[in-house]
Amino acid sequence: MRLVLAMLAGALAAACTVQETRTVVPAARVDDACSAYGYVPGTEGYRICAEREAAARARGRMAAGYAVSRLEADAQEACLSYGLTPRTERFDRCVRREMDYRRPM
Repeated sequence: MRLVLAMLAGALAAACTVQETRTVVPAARVDDACSAYGYVPGTEGYRICAEREAAARARGRMAAGYAVSRLEADAQEACLSYGLTPRTERFDRCVRREMDYRRPM
């Protein structure tokens, strides 16, 4: 009888236990381009954008003789690779930012 009561008490205690899981996404930095382009941190689109932007940053600035037209085309190509739609405010903002990153120093 004691064993049954002990098991019943244990089962009741386990049934009353609450386990809560929370996903915490850190706040976006002010200079976080992907958030500025409208991607939500923690989403797949944001992850892809961040990876591609990091790769573009790793390539660095262009040489001083780099043609402005080529600079703009590369910036547009990068923004397309982030999944942005051409001729939107987000796309235009992205192109401006990418061109700034690519301008020779």
